[in-house]
Amino acid sequence: LVEATNTNSSSALTIKAYWNDVFPSTPMPNAIQALLPSSSKIR
Repeated sequence: LVEATNTNSSSALTIKAYWNDVFPSTPMPNAIQALLPSSSKIR
């Protein structure tokens, strides 16, 4: 389980890297990606 508090774009990369390590052949679902911060939301 990944705790996503105080997230920013680099933590989104960390979460994506974690996902790829745990589920190497499974793309991250759009519903989960939508919860991750994007660079356009960060100032």
